This record gives sequence, C-alpha cells and structure tokens, in this order.
Amino acid sequence: MKLIALHSDFIEFEPKKKAVKSAEETEKAKKRVEDCLVVFTSIEKGDEAGLESVVAQAVDSVKDIAAQVKAKKVVVYPWVHLTSNPSSLDAARQALSMFQKALSKEFECILAPFGFYKKFNISVKGHPLAELSREITPTSTKAMKFDAAKALHSISKAVLSKSELKENDHRIIGQNLDLFSFYNVAPGMVFWHPKGLVIYNELIKFWREEHRSAGYQEISTPEIMSDVLWKVSGHWEHYKDHIFITEYDKRPFVVRPMNCPGGLLVYKSRARSYKELPMRVGELGTVHRVELSGVLSGLFRVVKFMQDDAHIYCTGEQLEDELAGVLDLTERIYAPFGFKCEVELSTRPKKAMGEKKMWDRAEAALESVLKKKKVKYKLNEGEGAFYGPKIDFHVKDSLGRSWQLGTLQLDFQMPERFNLTYIGEDGKEHTPIMLHRALYGSFERFIGVLLEHLNGNLPPWLAPVQVKVISFSEKNDKASQKLGGQLFGLGYRVEVDTSSGTVQAKVRDAELQKIPYIIVIGDKEEKSKTLAVRTHGAKKAEFGIKFEDFEKRLRQKVESRELKP
Repeated sequence: MKLIALHSDFIEFEPKKKAVKSAEETEKAKKRVEDCLVVFTSIEKGDEAGLESVVAQAVDSVKDIAAQVKAKKVVVYPWVHLTSNPSSLDAARQALSMFQKALSKEFECILAPFGFYKKFNISVKGHPLAELSREITPTSTKAMKFDAAKALHSISKAVLSKSELKENDHRIIGQNLDLFSFYNVAPGMVFWHPKGLVIYNELIKFWREEHRSAGYQEISTPEIMSDVLWKVSGHWEHYKDHIFITEYDKRPFVVRPMNCPGGLLVYKSRARSYKELPMRVGELGTVHRVELSGVLSGLFRVVKFMQDDAHIYCTGEQLEDELAGVLDLTERIYAPFGFKCEVELSTRPKKAMGEKKMWDRAEAALESVLKKKKVKYKLNEGEGAFYGPKIDFHVKDSLGRSWQLGTLQLDFQMPERFNLTYIGEDGKEHTPIMLHRALYGSFERFIGVLLEHLNGNLPPWLAPVQVKVISFSEKNDKASQKLGGQLFGLGYRVEVDTSSGTVQAKVRDAELQKIPYIIVIGDKEEKSKTLAVRTHGAKKAEFGIKFEDFEKRLRQKVESRELKP
C-alpha cells in the first residue's frame, strides 16, 4: 500500500463518471471537507497476501501523522496512480473499507468514492509536516527459490507514453538525444548515458570554476553515516519518513538525504580561528530520499540526485557581506542559461527549532541584504526550513513556467547543536553563523528544466556533440576523418559520419540530434581546403570557411559559454 498524506485547509471532490463498471452508484454532488488530513491511497498487488497486516500498519501510520499535525478529520482518497502494480478491484475495495472502518473509531473519516473519475481541488497547509508519504508492505512473505532468468526478464526500462506528454518534455528529449534512461530495478534513479554525462560534467566544470573564483573550497563526505548524526542535526525528528535506513555492525545507519551534517563534521575536525572565517566549503554530494513511485517524474522528482551544496561559516559582522556574495554568485551561475530569476523570502514555520529572537535576527539579515542589493522579492510567511529562514531562487523558462532551483538558508541552530566554535580576536570561544546554499539545487532537476527551457537545443559548451563532420561521398571519407581527428585533438566533442546514404539524410539526422555545427566535406572543400559549415537551425550552409576561422569561432563560443551557436 502506498500513501501520500496532505494536511489540508480543505479538499473538494466531485465524482464525474465511473472508471470501472463495478463501481457502486454514489451521489454525484460536490463534497467539501475542511481542515483535514487527506490520505491518497493505492492498494498494490503485493498487498493481497497480507491485507489485514497492511491495513493495520497503514492505520497506525495515519494515526501517527494525524497526532503530529493535530488533525481530527481524515479523508481517504483512493488514487490508483500512486502505483504501477495495482491490486485487483475486489482487494482494493475490501482494503479501503477496512481502512475507513478502523480510522472511524478515532476520527471523522470520509472515504471518497471508489471506482470513479473525480474532479478535485485541494489546498495544502504548507508547513514542514504537511506533505508526507508512506509505503506499507505485508509483514510476512513466503520464501521462494530465486529464478535468475525470470528475474532478468522482469528488469524493464521505463516506457514513455508520449501521447500523455508535451512535445518538449525532457523525458522525450532525453530519449531522442540518448541522454539517460530509467529502469524498474532502481525507481527514481537515473542511468546516465555517455552523452547525458557530458552535460552533467560540463555543469560541474562551470560550477567549480565559479566557486573557485568566489573563494570556495571543495570537500567530499560519506554517503552512509550513523543515525546518531541525524538525530543531532534534527533531520531524524523532522525528516525520518524520507530517509533510507540500513544496518552495519548491528547499528542503524542512514543513507544521507542531505549533505550538511557531513560538512559540519569537517568544520569540527579541528579548532578554528576567527582568521579562517569566512570559511566557504562546497560539496557536490549525492543524496537519496524516499519517494513513492507514483510521484516520481523523470528528472524532476527522483530518489537519487546530486546537490551542489555549500556551507559558509562566518561571524555576525561578516554575515551581510556573505549573503550578498551568494546573491552575486547566483546571478553568475544562472546567466549562461537565459533564465529570468525571481526571489522569495520564507520566514519561521510553525514547527521550528530555536528561539524566536534568533529567527527574528536571521530574517532581518536576509531582508536587509535583499533591500541593499535592490532585489525584488516575494514574502512567504511561515514557509522557512525548520532550522532557519531562507531565500529561494525561482527561474522562468522559455514557456513562462516558474521553477524553484536554488536556495540560501540562514542557520543559527545547527552550529549550536554540533557545538561548533571558533576562537575570536578576544581569545574566547564563539559560535559561528552558518549559511546553507545550493544554486543548481538538484543537478537532475536542473538538467530537466534546462532541456525543456531550450527544447534540447543546447549551446556549444554543453552540447554532447559539438561538431558533426559529414563526408559528401566515399571519396571524401579520408578527409572527413582527418578533420574530425584535428578537432578531437584540440579537445572538441566531434563525430564523423562516413556512412552510406545521401548528404541530405545525414544532415537531417544531425539536425534531429540538435548538434550545433555540421560540416560537410566534398570534392570542392578538399580542393580549396575550406569547410562548408551549417549552424543548427540555419536554413543554409556557409561555404568557403577556413578551418582556422571556424575553430576560432567555436573556441570563442565554448569559452564564453554563449547561449547560441
């Protein structure tokens, strides 16, 4: 069984028509339930062997969530879309009936109509516990002999239903350009192909250059660490349902969902002086977060991803300068992609760590630097992280859609929880202020947004293949291979097409692959020692181009990271 629990101001739903013939007749009026816990629920094939066990566990889980958010009303909303392997209709109907009956003993429990297409409208409260997910499995399973051949056959690639996706969906672009794939053996985890990894690595290269210039040092910390660390940080209390937990040496360990606790231990590894501050430390860290398979969405919602986290440790006197420095760096990072950035300031949530006066001080600092930098911003009251207020960076893509990518969070809490100190100019111990920040955010999500923003037309510096060299005929194969070798030797990503077929077909294929530059070598080009160059999207090629002039143009486009070829 899979559940998504949303603490909501209200939910409205209205049955429209039957989704299955066996659905019982129901009143088709709109129903509205206010101030409730909405539990989207799907029953899975594997639940049928232990239905009572699954329902009992689900009831306990909902009770736990309801107690935390102080909900008195529960709406059980059948939503088969959470699973890719639904149970039979009879099993689902039985489980939902048992679920509602058990919950009705302690809550006002409403079951939305089963077996109907429904129109619904929901308002989620937005506090840190407002959106939670659970996966329930039967407590007992029968031991079975492992069949390797059958298991291998079951390993399937995710199938795209293109009819349900928009034309520039990043999943379609990724498939067409051979960038990445997904498999059922690793839900929400990306298999990066060679061409996709080029984009990934070029973004890393750019990130490292800009951060080195901005005075950051790079670290790397373990991906699996003891649960003790996460209890100290507060993530265990506030984030446990999204944490993968394993065991080693008879102790519980966590597959990290965040990078910050490891970074805190690097700071704590030795005594620090005020002369070392501000200390700017970045980590390109892989994290894993538990997500229900039904909410996974290509690169936008994944289980495994890399975050470009960085943490800045500074004094109170240095705080505003460091905040301003992050705003400047954010602008430089987003500039090559043609994004328009919007800023939001989020303040203290209801469930927050630390004293209010510390929060007031932190919020005032963030607001002050935004005003001094003359940055327009929207105020989101009560939407901060549990450990501190934050600035979120939203970008608008070519279709006018807004995406939250980067974030800057001010934290007075974790330095105290981890007992971080530095020796001040007065010879006494002081606690540093800590800034958390990520600019790309999730690399995976950033690449997905970028692919849709540019419709796959990546600029030369990011394109997996920068130049395609095409031979006009078999006689020109040798010259084409030589040119390709020259460009490869200069460090460019180049492919040579000496296959049989017409030049028009080869050019069309290169255009579909969205390669920035296509060079055709024929007898005329060989004789004049020039190139025929076609820029992606152009209607005609340029003839008589000298190699040196083309290479100079290409180098300038790559080094300057210009958006268009």
